[in-house]
Amino acid sequence: MDISRRGFVRDVLGTSAALAGLAGTGVPRASAEADTEDDYYRRLVKANDASLPSVFEQLKGSPERFGARGVGEAVDALAGAYCAPESSHFKSQALLTVLEGAADKLLAAQHADGTIDSGNLYSPPDTGFVVQTLCTPLAVLQRMNLPQLSSINNKLGKFVLAAGEALSTGGIHTPNHRWVVSSALAQINSLYPSAKYVDRIDDWLGEGVYCDVDGQFAERSTGIYSRVVDNALITIARLLRRPELLEPVRRNLAMTIFYIHPNGELETVGSRRQDQVLVAWISNYYLQYRYMAIKDQNRQFASVARLAEAIGLEHAEAKIPLIEFLEEPLYRQNLPDPEPLPSDYARFFSNSALARIRRGDISATVYGGSDWPLGVASGLASNPTFFNFRKGKAVLESVRMIPTFFSEGSFRSDGMRVETNRYLVHQDIHVPYYQPLPKNVRNPQGDYPLTPAGNRYWSKMNFPQRPQSNIQTLEQKVMVTENAGVFELAFDVRGHDRVPVTIELTFRRDGELEGIEPGTRRPNLYFLRRGTGHFRVGNDVITFGPGQADHEMVRLEGASNETPQGPLQPERHRVYITGFTPFRKTLTVA
Repeated sequence: MDISRRGFVRDVLGTSAALAGLAGTGVPRASAEADTEDDYYRRLVKANDASLPSVFEQLKGSPERFGARGVGEAVDALAGAYCAPESSHFKSQALLTVLEGAADKLLAAQHADGTIDSGNLYSPPDTGFVVQTLCTPLAVLQRMNLPQLSSINNKLGKFVLAAGEALSTGGIHTPNHRWVVSSALAQINSLYPSAKYVDRIDDWLGEGVYCDVDGQFAERSTGIYSRVVDNALITIARLLRRPELLEPVRRNLAMTIFYIHPNGELETVGSRRQDQVLVAWISNYYLQYRYMAIKDQNRQFASVARLAEAIGLEHAEAKIPLIEFLEEPLYRQNLPDPEPLPSDYARFFSNSALARIRRGDISATVYGGSDWPLGVASGLASNPTFFNFRKGKAVLESVRMIPTFFSEGSFRSDGMRVETNRYLVHQDIHVPYYQPLPKNVRNPQGDYPLTPAGNRYWSKMNFPQRPQSNIQTLEQKVMVTENAGVFELAFDVRGHDRVPVTIELTFRRDGELEGIEPGTRRPNLYFLRRGTGHFRVGNDVITFGPGQADHEMVRLEGASNETPQGPLQPERHRVYITGFTPFRKTLTVA
C-alpha cells in the first residue's frame, strides 16, 4: 500500500467527497509520519525551480506590463532559488544577473517620494505590499553575507529605505492597509532599525485592531483581506515581539475553520469586499495556519494546513514562496499531529448575521447581514444572496429574491433570528411619496441640495426636509429550516397585492439541469414551472422545488448585475421561480 505523501494526495484529489473525509477525520497517521516537513520543503524548492523560466520571461517585459508587485514576486522566486542549498540554482551566477535587473526595474518604477503606482497612483499601501514581498528575500540575501550580493542588496535596500520614508508619513484607503503598512515598516525596521518606523506602527496600532465576537475583521473578507490582516499581524508580532497581536489571528483562524466547504473552498457571501462574488480557497491561508499551528501546537490548525496541502497549493491566490521558509526557521519545524476538523455542525456568527451548516459533504450558508448602505464608494452593495447550498461537487451558488417594488432591488435581510434549526431573515421596505417643502426651507430659484430618495435615485429636491405621505410598505420574510441536511425555504411576501416576486437560483456551469423550461417570451431565461428540478454533477445531485412560474416579468434590479465586475459570473446556470403577492411558498433544497 502506497502511504507516501504523493500517493496520499493522488488518492484524495479525485473527489470532493474524499476531501470532505479528510476534513472530518484528519490526515491518516501513516501519511502524516511519511510527510516530513523536509519533504514538503523540498517540494517547494522543486516548484520554485520549475517557476524560474516563466519568471525570466516575465522580467523581459517592461515593469508597466506586470507592475512593481510582479517584480517583487519575481525577486522572491529568484532569491529563493539562489539561497536554498537544495535548489539546482544554488549560488548561480546567472541568477545574480537577473536579480540585479529586477532590482533595477523596481528602482525605475519608484517615484521620488518612495511610492509606486499599482492601480492606485503614488500609493503608500500598494508600496507596503511590495515592501512585504521584498524584505523577506533581502533579509535572506543579507544573511548569506557574500560579496557578490553587495550590489543587489544595496539596490534592494535603496528601494526599501525610500519606501520606508513614504510609509512613515503616507496614508491609506482601507482597514487592512493600516496593518499592511505597519507590517512593512516592521520588516524595514528589522533590517534598518529606526525609531520613526516603530513610532508610526504604534500610531496605527493605537487605533486598535478590530476583531469582533465572531473572530471577523472589519472587512469580513474571508477570501482575501482576512488573510492579509492575519499575515500582517503575525509579522508585526514576531519582529517587534508583540505577542498580544497574535490573539486576533488565533480567533480569526479558529472562525475560518467553520467557513470551509468540503472541497476546501471558503464561504465569502458575507464579505464587504470584492470577494463576496469570487471563489476562494483555504490554501490562501496556508502560511498563517502553519505558523500558528507550530507556534501554539494547535492540532486543528495543523489539520487545516494538511488539508491545504492535500487540495493542492496551486489553488492559492498567493503562491507559497520558498523564501518564507528560508527567512523564518519556524516554518521548517514539524507540524503537530492533525486533529479532525469539524464536519457536522450548525454555527451562527451573530455579528455577521451568518449561519454555517455542515452535514458531511453537504454545506450550506444562510446570510442575513445587511448592516451597511447600498451604493458604497467601491460600487459594492451588501450581498443579496441569502442562501447557498452544495452537495459534493454540485453547487447551488446563490438564492436571491427580487420583488418588483418601486425599483428597490433585491431582498436584503436586516439581520437574522435563530431558533434551533430555524433561521429567519427579513426586510421591510418603506417607500414614501413626498409633500411640498415647508415654506421656511424653500428657495425661490429652486436650487435645492442633491439628496437621495431612499435607495432608488438622487435629485436636487432636498428630500430629508420634505414631509412624507402615502407610505407604501412591502414585508418580506424567509424562514430557512434545516433537518439533517434538507432545507426548507418558506417565503412570505405581503403588504400589497399583485406585486411580482422572482426567486433566482444560480448554479455553477459544471453540471446539468433537469426539469426546467425556457421562457415563452424570453427563451434565454429558464423557469421551474412545476414539480422538482435537479442539478447534477456526476453522482452528486441537488433537488429543488416545487416549481411555480406565474409570470415572466424577471427584472434583475439589484440581482445578478450588482458587482464591480459587471454581471455576476455569466458562466452560471440560472433558474427562476415566480409569483405574485401575497406570495407564500415553501421551496425545498436537498
